[in-house]
Amino acid sequence: MTELKKQAEAVLFAAGNKIEVDEIARLCRADVNSLKKSLKKLKKEYDEKDSSLMVSEEGNFWKFTVRETYMDLVQQINPHTELSKTTIETLAVIAWKAPILQSDVIKARTNKAYDHIKELVDSGFLIKQRHGRSYMLKLSQKFFEYFDLKNKEDIKEKFKDFADINEGELKKLEEVRLKKEEKSKKAKEEAEEEPKQIIEQNKKEENESGEVTEQKTEEKTQEKAKNIKTEKTDEKQEGSKETKEKTEQVEKEEEIKTKKTEEQEEITEKETKEQKGFAEKEQEVKEKELKETTEQETKEQPKESNKK
Repeated sequence: MTELKKQAEAVLFAAGNKIEVDEIARLCRADVNSLKKSLKKLKKEYDEKDSSLMVSEEGNFWKFTVRETYMDLVQQINPHTELSKTTIETLAVIAWKAPILQSDVIKARTNKAYDHIKELVDSGFLIKQRHGRSYMLKLSQKFFEYFDLKNKEDIKEKFKDFADINEGELKKLEEVRLKKEEKSKKAKEEAEEEPKQIIEQNKKEENESGEVTEQKTEEKTQEKAKNIKTEKTDEKQEGSKETKEKTEQVEKEEEIKTKKTEEQEEITEKETKEQKGFAEKEQEVKEKELKETTEQETKEQPKESNKK
């Protein structure tokens, strides 16, 4: 671990600028996780010994750099050792009014500030968040640590010498932004309120319509009940009439049936009497014939005896 830490320190010193952690691992022939542990340990050591140098982590990049206290000194030798002057000027504008909309920064610094903002975000000095159609720019914790700043007063004191900073212009931009946000908020509230009013009006109309409908429904129900009652009464009367007619018809049919039965019985009785009379006459004839026959035979027997 100690050897890997020394190797990483040598690579950072030789690079002279930020270098990606994967490239450091390749040069040191070490795995990324072990290298990161060594880099963090190296950074801690430089922070503890209060050196004029420091190890800085910027996302996936690491570098050796000069502490802010000695920045003016080294910039006299090489102004490009750290951030460019124009980039720092853009950072100063942002720092004075952070959080600030990116669109306001562009108005103050022109379109060249887009590249500055990207560099500052990639370096970890700014946090960029979506805000409506633009982005809100905020200062990161790294910004305060890197420049050794604690509050707004420190920021203004640190960046007071940058000529491009126009506090009046920034204030004006901020006021315009706040007015736009207020207008947008009011428009949103009105947009939300209008549907509520429409809903309440529709609800009121529905209630009124419902009351009328309910009244009409009740009237229809009563009328329907009345009609049903009338229909039932008519049906009952018709049923009674029909029942009466059916009863009369049945009685009539029973009467006809009874009459037919009586006539049939009379006919049957008559036929029976006639048959009985025929039978009696026939019996009398038979008896008479039998008697005559017997008498004839009786008469003939003495004649036969005498012949013998």
